[in-house]
Amino acid sequence: MGLKLWRSVCCVWIAAFLGLFAPLPFYTAPSFAAPSTAPQPAPIAPTEQQTAPLISDISIIASDETLDKIGSEIHSVYQDSLKNYTKGENAAVYAALLKRASTLSTRVDALMSKIKPYESVYQNFLDILGKAPGKDDTAEPASITAQRKALSAKQRDISNRLTRLKLYQLEAQQLVDELRQHGTAIQQATLTQRFPTPVGFNFWSQITSTSADDKGRLNALAQETGAVLIQAFKGYHALISLGGLLLSALLLFAYFRCHQPVRFLVARFLPTGRVRPIAATVICAVLSVIAWALAFYSAWGALTLNNPALGDDLDTLATMVAAQVPLCGFVIELGRSLLSRKAEWRVFNMPDSLARNLRLFPTWFAVALIIRGVLRYVDTKSGMSILPVQLCDGLYTLAVSPLLFAIPRQLRLSAEEGDEKHATVAPFLRTLAMTVAIVCWVAVFLGYIPFAYTVISWISVMAITMTGLLLIALLATALGSSVFPSHGPMGQRLVTLGLPMRLVDQASVVIPGLISVFLLVLAFSVATAGADFDPAQVGSRILSVFRGQSTSASQDSFNISLDAIVLCALLPIGGHYAIKFIKTWFLQRFFPTTRLDIGAQTSILNIITYSAWILIGLSMASALGVTMKSMTWVVSALSVGIGFGLQSIVQNFVSGIILMAERPVSIGDVVDIAGAHGEVARISVRSTNIKLADGSTMIVPNSQFITSAVRNATRAEKPGVFTTVLQLPFSSDIPKAMQVMVETLAASKNVDPQLAPTASISAITDGSALLTGTAKALTGFDTAKVRSQALFDLWQAFQEHNIPITVPNNLAPPTA
Repeated sequence: MGLKLWRSVCCVWIAAFLGLFAPLPFYTAPSFAAPSTAPQPAPIAPTEQQTAPLISDISIIASDETLDKIGSEIHSVYQDSLKNYTKGENAAVYAALLKRASTLSTRVDALMSKIKPYESVYQNFLDILGKAPGKDDTAEPASITAQRKALSAKQRDISNRLTRLKLYQLEAQQLVDELRQHGTAIQQATLTQRFPTPVGFNFWSQITSTSADDKGRLNALAQETGAVLIQAFKGYHALISLGGLLLSALLLFAYFRCHQPVRFLVARFLPTGRVRPIAATVICAVLSVIAWALAFYSAWGALTLNNPALGDDLDTLATMVAAQVPLCGFVIELGRSLLSRKAEWRVFNMPDSLARNLRLFPTWFAVALIIRGVLRYVDTKSGMSILPVQLCDGLYTLAVSPLLFAIPRQLRLSAEEGDEKHATVAPFLRTLAMTVAIVCWVAVFLGYIPFAYTVISWISVMAITMTGLLLIALLATALGSSVFPSHGPMGQRLVTLGLPMRLVDQASVVIPGLISVFLLVLAFSVATAGADFDPAQVGSRILSVFRGQSTSASQDSFNISLDAIVLCALLPIGGHYAIKFIKTWFLQRFFPTTRLDIGAQTSILNIITYSAWILIGLSMASALGVTMKSMTWVVSALSVGIGFGLQSIVQNFVSGIILMAERPVSIGDVVDIAGAHGEVARISVRSTNIKLADGSTMIVPNSQFITSAVRNATRAEKPGVFTTVLQLPFSSDIPKAMQVMVETLAASKNVDPQLAPTASISAITDGSALLTGTAKALTGFDTAKVRSQALFDLWQAFQEHNIPITVPNNLAPPTA
């Protein structure tokens, strides 16, 4: 009774609550106001009611104003691309214009995808209404005629807007292509541009002629900096500035004191081994990037908060320096972790003397990164003359390039002290680094300063990138081999939750492999990001790699250039080693965790190899600008060739794919085909190699395995299994004979002990019993030789145990 009463009260309260905020839809409150004398709207005619729009107006989605703005923006980008810019501004300006054009192209594509379905919708409505009646036909109602006119007008409007969008799409795509080609040409021209040599009189005379203007710009920037600092420490704003600086100092102090707690937590939760120093290094590196970035932004934000003296020049300079500060913190942390004073926390084993000698290099490199941020402002936004800019870039190159061979030199000195581990690597690194450094120095003195500066910048960025990605890859591999396998702490928990042990082991191998592939894509994106290596530019390059870039349909010609030729030359080399690495990973890491036999493993490796080479070929074709349209004549020629002379080759190729997929025969199987008896040694896409008894190899086209009869004498899932058949008289002790057969086969030489031999009666004939024994030869041994040895051991064992063996009548010697 109490429960029912409580439910009733709750229902009443809910109804009252809803009534306070939402009027009931089926009830209209009566009006007690005086009757209004305002004129009432005229009733809507039936025809007007029926001609109301059936769907939302298309002009809301793509209005005339929106289309006009898109056209104006495309025209504006085109006009800006025709302006003359200084050589220092060219790259940055065209990068911004390219971004604007790409945004426009994406916006036009989005609008077209939104309004295109409406065209088919209106066409369906018109199809339902049908065509207008002819002169001699019965007149239709006026409402249907009005609807047809309204729908036709809407459809024409949609068609007009789609036509405009298609034109804008074509213009935007052409603009993107032209800007991309122009930007690439500017970068290539800049790299090969030669300036007067810094050791010549002409170089310094030109600098002197423009020194007054350049000094004025630098003085203006210095005065702006001084004014910002004065305003930052004036009045109450000084408390904000001091607070920001104090917060920055606390963040950096917390970072420098975080190593002990991080190492304590790592030792607490991770097992002993190499995973501990790698995990500690990665965690501290992430903390350093965050701490240094927050410290800079805290200090700079406090100094410039509501600061009227801050101008665009100083703000741009701070933005470019801020992009290098996290990298600076990352480099400093790498020096502290990789060259730690405690040898057990170093990721790579090295002598204490080498770690001590290398400890200052990360700090120098971090300072060089900060200077590089300043130089990016000098190169693009400072407005200085071209030769002073090149002088700054040249001095930076001359100062940083010696760091390239300093580390290999320390490795050589360490090897001379007796550490043989680095003796084979140090000479190569030292020679390569000194060669690059000498080339950069010579390029600076010859006047090719942009080339030398770009090389040093590329090496700096790639060194940081590859080190960071290598740490992540090492961490993923270490976690996969020590924490997540079925015998690891996390893997044991996953097995306890019900996951199969085999699945956990496979995941612990596959996931680190996928992470490594992803990191390789990131490294490729950074390496091809451009000559400036701006973090924003690198990020956009990574997005373009993963999202893909749309290309113009009119690009159907070959793209023969130096970078395309170099890329096509390096792709097969890199692809060969990448395929080799993947196959080794499958053989040594993945396949041992599966139950796949040797035939399935070989098929998987072959399919991966052929697919990888096809992708490499497509990548080379893409680098050369080869499209499906330009390959039409090749496809036509192949079609004619397949129809006349390549039928057998294509038939064997398709048969090879079927053999790898269905696996009716596998490597190690003993087969009879085309009158030959042998063991399958290799299966390729075109043919199969069969090893015969005399040691020779017979090459059989794959089509014969599909179109002719093949006898497979070995089970594919157990290669190497052989059988022995003995005929015993009924008077023999059959159970004893079976026991002797099993024991003898198990003790025979080169018989695999993992698969226990078996013995069974397979048939009874001519007053005798056929006793069949089964065993498996060890991997790598000839099955026929192992079977022969087993038969000899069986003959000796049966003789020792006085077990008779029946000789068939056709083999018995003739009686006297």
